[in-house]
Amino acid sequence: MTHEGEGTRALTSLLRPRLGPLVPEPSPEPGLVDSAVLVPLLDGPHGPSLLFTRRSDHLPDHAGQVAFPGGVKDPDDRDLVGTALRESAEEVGVDPERVELIGTLGSITTLAKYRIQPFLSVWPAREYRPVSRDEVERVFLVPVHWLADPANHSRAKVEVPGKRLDVPAWLWEGEIIWGATRRITEDLLERLVAASNREGL
Repeated sequence: MTHEGEGTRALTSLLRPRLGPLVPEPSPEPGLVDSAVLVPLLDGPHGPSLLFTRRSDHLPDHAGQVAFPGGVKDPDDRDLVGTALRESAEEVGVDPERVELIGTLGSITTLAKYRIQPFLSVWPAREYRPVSRDEVERVFLVPVHWLADPANHSRAKVEVPGKRLDVPAWLWEGEIIWGATRRITEDLLERLVAASNREGL
């Protein structure tokens, strides 16, 4: 019988050598707004899973979209790790002292001029709920094995200001995982596949 946490530990042991250090590079160009997210890996009902949030509909940027916990760097944050931990605590109530930081994924830039630095992290296995409905409408888990299955890769039509787009996405329980969040997730999965292939798994 698999012990609790065994699957997550196996994934992090594969991924750790393929991640960047916890001190990310500064913004590559002026005019970008620095932000950071935690990519939470935890044991869900169906094995190792990633935790996602759906942003509230009235937010000024990326309203109603699926995201990882995180946000814009505050002047009082010591660094982007501090930003990601603070925002995650404010959004879904995770205790920063119980978050295990594993390493960095590649930073990405959005059309809204945000530079997002993702940090892979392991969270305690429990149910997480929105702390503030002003920021987060829903919290949900998606199994890593489901995300990695090419049969589950899809497309969706989404609305953005002034446009209707047809985008690559995952469709999970009525949620659309696309855009920056999809790119971060794909980066993680590509590193996991490369590590698994090297290990002959």
